[in-house]
Amino acid sequence: MRANCPKCGVNWEGEEIPVGLMTTGHYATLQDAEAAAASYGWTPENKKTFSINVIGIETPRYNGVSYLRCEVCHATFDRVTFEEVP
Repeated sequence: MRANCPKCGVNWEGEEIPVGLMTTGHYATLQDAEAAAASYGWTPENKKTFSINVIGIETPRYNGVSYLRCEVCHATFDRVTFEEVP
């Protein structure tokens, strides 16, 4: 996924997942947060982040995210091509 909205440029990339889990107060240690982050696909080699300012949209035709919608400019994009869709 892109780090920014193709239309308005707002940031879509939040905190690294273990950091985000710690800031919510759910985990007291970084080690515990990193272990929990593995369920989100985070590893020390693949430091995924939480998304902000964007939502994924699923359709009945595909089991997964088909479109991304910017919560700032309200534009919707194809998740593969990032072309804006009506």
